[in-house]
Amino acid sequence: MMRKISLFFCLATILVFNSFCQDLTQSNRFTIDEKTSLLYHQEIDSLYLVGDYSEAIDRILILLDYYSQQNDVKGQIICNNYMGDLLRATGKSKNGRKYLQHAIKLNKEVKDSILLAKTYNLFAAIYYELDFPSLLDSATYYATISTDIATRHGDDRILYSNLNILGKVEEGKGNLGKSLEYLYEALEIVRKVKSIDESLVLLNIAKVYWKLGKLEEAEILAMEAYEMAKKDNIMVYIRLSSLLLEKIYMLTGNYKQAHFFMEQFHFVTRNYLNEKTEKRINALKAQIDQTRNEIKLQKEIEVGQLHTISLFIIIGFALIFIIIFSFQKRKMRVIIRELTGANVEIVNQKEEMEKVAKDLDTSNATLKKFITIMAHDLKSPFNAIIGFSDLLKSEYDNLNNDERKLAIENTYKSSVNALTLLEHLLEWARLQTGRIHMNIEKIDLFDVVEEIVSFKQPSAFLKKQRIESNVSKGLYIKMDRNVILTIFRNLLSNAIKFTPEGGEISINASEAESAVTLIITDTGVGISPENIDKLFRIDEQFNTRGTKGEKGTGIGLFLCHEYLDTSGGNISVVSKVDEGTTFTLNLPKA
Repeated sequence: MMRKISLFFCLATILVFNSFCQDLTQSNRFTIDEKTSLLYHQEIDSLYLVGDYSEAIDRILILLDYYSQQNDVKGQIICNNYMGDLLRATGKSKNGRKYLQHAIKLNKEVKDSILLAKTYNLFAAIYYELDFPSLLDSATYYATISTDIATRHGDDRILYSNLNILGKVEEGKGNLGKSLEYLYEALEIVRKVKSIDESLVLLNIAKVYWKLGKLEEAEILAMEAYEMAKKDNIMVYIRLSSLLLEKIYMLTGNYKQAHFFMEQFHFVTRNYLNEKTEKRINALKAQIDQTRNEIKLQKEIEVGQLHTISLFIIIGFALIFIIIFSFQKRKMRVIIRELTGANVEIVNQKEEMEKVAKDLDTSNATLKKFITIMAHDLKSPFNAIIGFSDLLKSEYDNLNNDERKLAIENTYKSSVNALTLLEHLLEWARLQTGRIHMNIEKIDLFDVVEEIVSFKQPSAFLKKQRIESNVSKGLYIKMDRNVILTIFRNLLSNAIKFTPEGGEISINASEAESAVTLIITDTGVGISPENIDKLFRIDEQFNTRGTKGEKGTGIGLFLCHEYLDTSGGNISVVSKVDEGTTFTLNLPKA
């Protein structure tokens, strides 16, 4: 009965803590829904046209986070295309190319030809606007590929954009006649689809006539572009057309008109900057007022919750210790009673006693290790939790907002570390007491790998790592589903943790007569020969931080070994320092 009550309190501790952590993280996270995401697309287009690129980028980042949570690959591609184009417009073409390259990589999953054509179109725009003669051929290459795809699929908007770029490329090469051919072809299509980009194409044609010295034709087209941009209220095109008209009138000697359009250019620029500044100030004031109100309401709640959670965790660990100690004590009593009542020969009794002594030494070493983890590994997170919560309680009004956030973030991280260790110790306790119930079933290994890779992909993305899975469907194993998920999650987490930025992790599988082999290989820091033998032993535990300072519990691999041993499988490891590590799992075949 006592053990049942203890287990209940342990589970209650975990549930309360998980609930608190989720509330704390989600309260500081801005989320949107599908309807809002559609509005964001419209708002991004509007911000782009008025030249408010920084606001547009903020909206795209929120959309990108939303689509990542929804596993919407097409949405992610669209956002990466947006970012590439906006960074180009702000003069950050190098960063823009990174987003476009990621869009092409994502497109390999969905194989969407129209989205691929758009990405190539944006690459062409970047290479043209870098304004290096050596890169004009690259702009032509991407624009031509994009044009071929757009033509096959009948997408006129991408088509006229490519023709416009090809016209500008030929202008840059000095082929002004060829440039006009492309631009007039683009103008015909843009008028057919009735796009607001008509003023841009007109402006580009006017620039070619200006270079040819045909100032009358250049003036007519530039004025048409200016009037159209004013009608559609497209600030970027108004500024560009005003600038060109000012140059044309200066060359024709019409200084009055030149001065007028120079004033127009500066007027639009000033208005844009004033509106942007006012918008920023109002947004900042609203944010400050909201933050003050939230801090006032949350102060007492947060401090009280932190103390409550700390108390629950301490009680939970104390109860686990009591359970393990009671089980080990009863186990020793049973062994002693069996030896006392045995009626065997003296030699057999001696061998039996030696075996029992060895088992007792192992049990004592295991128990000592558990006590060491309780006394040492939990000391740091508890000290951090209590220290930072006490700081918030006593110095809350003297801390600025960043210091409060840092204290809460450190408390949260320490709590997560303590919870992870608690969960591992609970699993270890269940293994020691034989209370794990295995629900053996036929499982496709492909589904297990896909589920965990998808779950850990964001962690790998943050470290710019590439995870390559070569596991095919139809490799069936016979295990408990939760057990194999736990094993693979631990191994993949370690691979990400101990592989530096830009590293690679590969996952392969093969089938033999009675087993399915799963191999996880990384290009990480590796494991020294003296530590390999300690990997799967709790009494020889060692703990290493990840390449980004990630902290582990030190018993994850031991649990993997115990789970596989219980399930009829096995695990082995080969590693070289500074080259990487390979874990090989032999799993029971279904």
